[in-house]
Amino acid sequence: MCRYARKTYKSHYVCFKCRKSFKQPDTYDIIRRIEKEKIYYEPGGKIFRKVGYVFTKAETKELEKIVSNLENRIIKCPECTSVMADLGKDFKAPKKTAVKEWKIAESLFKTGKCFHSCGCDGIGYIPKNPKDYEVYLNNILKKYQEYLIDCQNAPIEECPEKIEEIKYWSDNIQKIKTEIIDNKFEIMQIM
Repeated sequence: MCRYARKTYKSHYVCFKCRKSFKQPDTYDIIRRIEKEKIYYEPGGKIFRKVGYVFTKAETKELEKIVSNLENRIIKCPECTSVMADLGKDFKAPKKTAVKEWKIAESLFKTGKCFHSCGCDGIGYIPKNPKDYEVYLNNILKKYQEYLIDCQNAPIEECPEKIEEIKYWSDNIQKIKTEIIDNKFEIMQIM
């Protein structure tokens, strides 16, 4: 059974500028609290209103609006007010002084890697130094290129969303290539 099914966990929001991580509750937990307390605080925490009525069948549109507001809320860093990145429940923040590890975490985020899982298998391999990260990126690039070739070779009958999938894998390949180039530049600056 998934460990997140038994207990409430908060997601880790990260400020790469300050190299800090803060936990925030997810939308489902906030909705459960609103349903229990019958009070809704607007994102930002300033305005609140009684919303017990939205949990009736007649007011599903109002509840959907609240859920949408919560899912699209912007979490800002309490120190520098930069928009924070949601890296998931499984993210483990490096020490503030571990600049290389923070750069790798930021680069992983740019390439689409987040730490959202059900809690069963964990987050997988995370490289700790720039050389390992370069190898990791090259392996991911090869895998994405294989997916792109498989998608391009698939008949349209088997893959009705072929064009969208080709675009998806092409975009991901470009993100990885950009990070490989950026990573090489940063390694050269360090040396």
